[in-house]
Amino acid sequence: MLSLAQAILESRVSEFIAQEKARGIGPIDRAEFDALAAALVKAPQSKNQTLHSASDDGSIGKKTRRDSGPCAES
Repeated sequence: MLSLAQAILESRVSEFIAQEKARGIGPIDRAEFDALAAALVKAPQSKNQTLHSASDDGSIGKKTRRDSGPCAES
């Protein structure tokens, strides 16, 4: 059995389609596919975004503390 990922990597998509048609799998509903894909696929982050959650003030940048750490002023 040929997986979709394998078919794409090996340029055998038409073989995959024939395999799925033989199994009785028909075409997908376009609107349903678009809705599912939109829920799964996220836009790539911009260069300046981080993976951190929003701060208490709603900003999305890294939170720093001025009064702690090895470089803190005394």
